[in-house]
Amino acid sequence: MFVDQSGLRSRLFRRFGWPVSVVGAILAAAMGSSLIGMQSDAPAMGIPPKPAYAPAWGPLSPSRP
Repeated sequence: MFVDQSGLRSRLFRRFGWPVSVVGAILAAAMGSSLIGMQSDAPAMGIPPKPAYAPAWGPLSPSRP
């Protein structure tokens, strides 16, 4: 097993870990605040009406042998 006697590796990981943990904390806070601030009475999605036209060839029927 490789042991770093100088402690350089642990300092490197610590320096890299702080910004990553700060970004993670900011993202977690944003996700938590979005879940807390949700509205349960959001408006329903409007479904457009079906077009009112007749098919050109009539309704489909099974073919007769």
